Amino acid sequence: MSRYFLASAAIEGFRGINNDGDPLVLKFKHDAVNSVHAPNGVGKSSIFEALHFALHGTVPRLEGMQDAEQGANYIVNKFHPAQQATVALVFKSDDGTPDVSITVTRTAAGGRVVTSPSGHADPHSFLADLCEDFVLVDYPRFASLVDCSALERGRSFASLIGMSRYSQLRQALDGARNTRNLNSDFGLSALDAEVAAEDRALGAVEQRILAAHQEVTGATHGEIADLAVLKGEVAAGLAGIALLAPLLADTSVMDFDFAAAEKVVDREEGGSARKTLDALDTAVTTLSSLQVSAEEVAEIEALVATAKGRDDAMRKVGAASLHALLKHALAAVNSTDWHDPKVCPVCEKAGDEPLQAQLKAKISLYDEAEQLDADLNRRVPIAGCVGKLRQLEEQVRLGVADVDRIAPLLTLAARQSSVSTVDLERARDALAVLESRRVTVLEAVAVEREQLQASLPPSLVAVTRTLGQAKQFRNAVGEYERAFPSLAAKRIKLAKLNRWKTFITNVAGQFATAESSLANARITDIQASCQELFGHLMRGGPDVRPTLNRAQNTEQVDLKLADFFGLPNQSARALLSESYRNAVAASIFMAAATRHRGVPRFMVLDDVTSSFDAGHQFSLMDTIRTKLRFGAAHGVPDGLQFIILSHDTSLEKYFDRLNGTTEWHHQKLQGMPPRGRIMIAAQQADRLKAQAEQYLNAGQIDIGEPFVRQYLEYKLGQIISRLEIPVPPDYATRGDKRTLSTYIDAITAAVSLYHAAGRCVLTAQQLTDLQNHHMPSVMANYVSHYETGAGTPFSAYALLGVVQSIDHLADCFRWRDPASNQLRYYRRLDLI
Repeated sequence: MSRYFLASAAIEGFRGINNDGDPLVLKFKHDAVNSVHAPNGVGKSSIFEALHFALHGTVPRLEGMQDAEQGANYIVNKFHPAQQATVALVFKSDDGTPDVSITVTRTAAGGRVVTSPSGHADPHSFLADLCEDFVLVDYPRFASLVDCSALERGRSFASLIGMSRYSQLRQALDGARNTRNLNSDFGLSALDAEVAAEDRALGAVEQRILAAHQEVTGATHGEIADLAVLKGEVAAGLAGIALLAPLLADTSVMDFDFAAAEKVVDREEGGSARKTLDALDTAVTTLSSLQVSAEEVAEIEALVATAKGRDDAMRKVGAASLHALLKHALAAVNSTDWHDPKVCPVCEKAGDEPLQAQLKAKISLYDEAEQLDADLNRRVPIAGCVGKLRQLEEQVRLGVADVDRIAPLLTLAARQSSVSTVDLERARDALAVLESRRVTVLEAVAVEREQLQASLPPSLVAVTRTLGQAKQFRNAVGEYERAFPSLAAKRIKLAKLNRWKTFITNVAGQFATAESSLANARITDIQASCQELFGHLMRGGPDVRPTLNRAQNTEQVDLKLADFFGLPNQSARALLSESYRNAVAASIFMAAATRHRGVPRFMVLDDVTSSFDAGHQFSLMDTIRTKLRFGAAHGVPDGLQFIILSHDTSLEKYFDRLNGTTEWHHQKLQGMPPRGRIMIAAQQADRLKAQAEQYLNAGQIDIGEPFVRQYLEYKLGQIISRLEIPVPPDYATRGDKRTLSTYIDAITAAVSLYHAAGRCVLTAQQLTDLQNHHMPSVMANYVSHYETGAGTPFSAYALLGVVQSIDHLADCFRWRDPASNQLRYYRRLDLI
């Protein structure tokens, strides 16, 4: 697999970089450490954000703004005429395959367009493959790895060791198997309650069917699965009554005209007593089926006990608002900036012990109360005892008024998550009272039925009873046939959801175990490298050996110190200073990055040394240069390309000292953001010269002359810095003392000193040209004239001559490299 370095970046119209028509071009070497230095406010952060936008499609700082602030409106430079931002990147492979060019454009309409000038087939996927966590790292990213929670650290670390997709899949599986998500996404709990309630209701209907069938036929072997047989047997039972047989010709019991049959019986009976007997038969059957079972009594008692347990837990912790307050207090106590873990952040009183354990205990009590309440709200609507109470309250003979019915109130309260203990106790008492009343009413109805039966002719009593039971059979079967298809469909759906629940729970568990094992193996793989790097970064410090520990079956990663001045297994977050914490983070990031085998082979670091002290800053730079850099002689086998963005002035001197060697490539930013151009210092010299010549050739002397002075100042300063020419203290410390004369005087004095000592590396011709031609020409033709403020202006041709003299002057301090035929500055006046 090809891995890629970042070869160059060209940025225009992005954030603080305007550069209309003249992009800021940064070129990077793959086998050297690349540094870019700029003071704050000159566009360094815009470079980092441009790279982030190109790879991820976002600017983190703007993403964090509120919607009302419209952060996306600040991606494009406000002063760019086209109101369009362009980030053009070139990636160099590590195996010799062709370079890949990707251009990302933020259009004026707000769209993000990704193209590939080099012809890559899928530039979007290519950029996505580069989106590893170690590729773009700024100071907050470093700091957060140590200071964040164990779970956040675990997930961040997963991306560092190439397991981000595994971590995301694990989170997705955990979310999918979560009971609350299953209930909310699929309505599993509600469906389960519906099926249970309809099952009970249908069971009661089945009992009515079988009881009526037995009354009509006298058979006790009836099965609800043989419903067609039951219908035929009931029809045959009615057909066996001579009085009713003519009405059953060519019809089933479901189509039987019971009204006509009742009229026939009425004519035979000659009164209304039969209807009364039919009603009494129905009442006896119904009331007999509503007996409250011992299981239902136990169930209502269990619901009351659960409600009381919830109330007890709630009393221990207080109101819901107190629960929220406790959570905020725990967050404050756990934060790194809380001064004393024994002091309450609410009342500011100090206790004898740390508050964390007490707060967690209180919160857990409320969580217990919430769990009991949720359990209660789930169980009440599907409870058989509540269903039985509803049926008893709906029986007219039991005489319960609508306003006194408790079952509807319980169901409504469960839907609103507010079932009270008082309501459940009322339901329990009402169930007992109604059961006692049912027994009394049933006995009275049975006595009344017996008295009525005794007053009627025996044959008509039997016919009336059989006809009434057949009618109940017909009605119950109709109810069953209407309800069963819907219930059957719900059963199928519930079974399917339960199979899914079982499957996803098992898969999530197995995947979590495998992911944990792989993560622990990766942690073990980088542990020694991380500790070694930390030792290099914090040379001379204690050997605390930062250690990563991942808890079993969770994504949490704890950061411990193996040895803190003799104390084992201590918290790195709690004990280490900021500089040491960030050194730990740097060690983890870089150890993980160098072990990574993905597509990106470069790392961009933005001001990551902000909290390092000076000595450890240089230790970090040296470690990157000698150990981690791709191509380092004694470095790691899979070194990376490093691109360091910094505004640190002490590091700038370090960068300058190493610049030009095979190990380091340094670039400086200059410019006037956000309206003006931002350029690399090396580019700036060419642009100053080009602009001066452009205006002078057009005869615009007033505009061109300042560019000549800037070009001369830049070239003289370049000679001084490249050849390490000694300068007066004022020159080094005070910008207002850096006049053109002090530049030239310093150079002239140094050349004379080295020449007098016989150590000057300049050739005789260069010395002659410098002393007799170029230096006098620049001094006479321009410097003296400029500094004395002479009134006679220069002509355009004279100024063009000064530009040529400046170039010739610079050439006196350069030599031609025979290997490349290029002019290079001498290293010092006594050294090539």
